Parts: sequence; C-alpha cells; structure tokens
Amino acid sequence: MSTEKPVPRSGFDWIGYNLKITQHRLRQRLDAELARLGITAPQNAVLLAVAGNPRISNAELARAAFVTPQTMQGILVNLERGGLIVRSPHPGHGRVIMTELTTAGHKAAADGAKAADAVERQMLSTLSAQEARLLCELLKRCAAALDEEPSDRRPVIK
Repeated sequence: MSTEKPVPRSGFDWIGYNLKITQHRLRQRLDAELARLGITAPQNAVLLAVAGNPRISNAELARAAFVTPQTMQGILVNLERGGLIVRSPHPGHGRVIMTELTTAGHKAAADGAKAADAVERQMLSTLSAQEARLLCELLKRCAAALDEEPSDRRPVIK
C-alpha cells in the first residue's frame, strides 16, 4: 500500500474541469443567442432532430436534447403551443405519434442552426482548421472511452 498522499490538482491543469468550463460557457453563449430567437437549447435540439426525422420517437428526442423523457414531453407541448410543431398519430401505428415542423418551426430550426454554428465558430476562433478537426476527433475518442467498462471492473475470464 502506498503511503504517498495524493497531490491536489488545480482546475487549470485538469482536463475534465477545463472541459466543463468550456461546455458551461458554450451553453451560456448558445442560450443567449437562442433566447433572441425565442427558443431554448433543448427546444433547438428537438427542432433540428425533427427536421431530420419526423418519425423520431420521444425517447430519441430526449436523448438528442440531453433531457429526461418526462422533460421532453413538456418541451413538445411548449413547441406545439408555440406553433413550431404539430403532432399526430401515425396512420399505420396507433401508438406512434409523429412530430412535424410547421413553417414557423422550419424557420426556427434554420435560425437555431445558424445561431449554434456562429457560437461554435466563436469558440473555435483561436484554433486552426486542423486543430478544430483534431479537437473534435479527440473529444469523440474520449467519449467513446468513457462508454467502455473500466478495465478494473471488467470480469476476469478464466
């Protein structure tokens, strides 16, 4: 057993901390830009997901927006009340509810995508194109590594 005491790390040299700070500032900036359009970041995620797939399930929408299924239901109700989506039963599957964008919803999705792109461009403005691609690839690899079971918890096969 080691007698070494752990050395406390400051946030400045901890990748997880810096990633969280960046994510927090990105979300603040995105929220501010989307507020000018009258939508929230989760609503924007839903509009973009529905634009790409009108038969997307509520569970898939919740995952796309990083919210619970219960929260998603409230988001959908608000988007419907705001005239950005319409929901109707699927003609062939009685339990499936289709969600489609209205004309206003298509405009909000396009405007939200532009706002998100502008915020991302600002975030990456001090990086070269090559550095931005590398950052994206490294973040994907980090996320994938966290999806794996830690090696110290994997069952030992004998």
